[in-house]
Amino acid sequence: MSLKVSIITVAYNAESSIEDTIKSVINQSYNNIEYIIIDGASTHSTLEKCIKYENKIFKIVSGKDNGIYDA
Repeated sequence: MSLKVSIITVAYNAESSIEDTIKSVINQSYNNIEYIIIDGASTHSTLEKCIKYENKIFKIVSGKDNGIYDA
């Protein structure tokens, strides 16, 4: 039995790095991963890049927050 590992990425206007981050997570050899992305209502293309991989991401949440610790 393999344990489920949850990985959470917090992002805000991370269009220059989010795709590399997503690829790093989804290309892991361990298969039982629950991947969650919390976006702080980015004004650039961060969310669009996340949606490109939505079939490999458990949950994508985007909304205004009060910073990284709130996310």
